[in-house]
Amino acid sequence: MREAERHAEEDRRKREEIETRNAADSLVYQAEKSLRDLGERVPGDVRSDVEGKIAALKSAMQGTDTSAMRRASAELQRSLSRIGESMYGARAGAGVGGEGSQGPQGPTQQPPEGTVEGEFREV
Repeated sequence: MREAERHAEEDRRKREEIETRNAADSLVYQAEKSLRDLGERVPGDVRSDVEGKIAALKSAMQGTDTSAMRRASAELQRSLSRIGESMYGARAGAGVGGEGSQGPQGPTQQPPEGTVEGEFREV
């Protein structure tokens, strides 16, 4: 019992390191998959930024410093959000989904006046 208490802090640190490493590994996989799936649609500057952050996170994962892994993960996450922003900006700039455009479901219609659109979530 005493031995377990002596090693409790060490076990907690090791568990935290493993969980952080697993989350970082998943994020690297997600980032590489996004770059692969989107291909040339990702602007060059965004692609190089994300690739640099992937390399930095992989480098941080070589060590045992969980705070360095978390910082690198947060930076990669911010860079990944730039992919979404650039894709959204490209779609908006191309006029996809604009008023009166024809999408796969036909022409879009304006909702009746006084209608409030929103999102809902089932719990």
